[in-house]
Amino acid sequence: MNIILAGGIALLEINPGLVIWTTITFIIVAIILYVAAWKKIIQALDQRAEYIENNIKEAEQLKKEAETKFLEYQNKLLDLKQEAQEIIQEAKKDAEVLKEEIIKKAKEEAEELRRRAQKEINLAKESAIEEIHQHAIELSMEIARKAINKALSPEEHKRLLEETLKELNKSQN
Repeated sequence: MNIILAGGIALLEINPGLVIWTTITFIIVAIILYVAAWKKIIQALDQRAEYIENNIKEAEQLKKEAETKFLEYQNKLLDLKQEAQEIIQEAKKDAEVLKEEIIKKAKEEAEELRRRAQKEINLAKESAIEEIHQHAIELSMEIARKAINKALSPEEHKRLLEETLKELNKSQN
């Protein structure tokens, strides 16, 4: 066996006196610690354990509150999304109604313009017919006047009628 010597004492050698004094010293130190510091140490450890336990409970409570808030915000977000969809749908319906109103109004205006144009055309047509009638009456009177002034042969009558028709065509153009 190898024995290490340090200042003449073997470190690995068992010395009964040293063992007894070491044990007595340990017991005395343990009693002094128990009497003087043990309660404070236990109290400090208990306070530390209680502090940690309270922190854990508070963290769990905060976690539950955060989860609750998260669920509330998710529900609010879903509600807002639904509300946004409803607003979009309503806007689409309003736009469709407005579109239909604009189309209806445009059709009514086009129909009114068509009616006015037709009325103006009919008035112009009636005016033209009236003018033609007036011209025809004037020509008939002219022919009658010429016929009265001289007795016409059928060839002269035909020639006079053709001249009058040519004059009528020229005045219409």
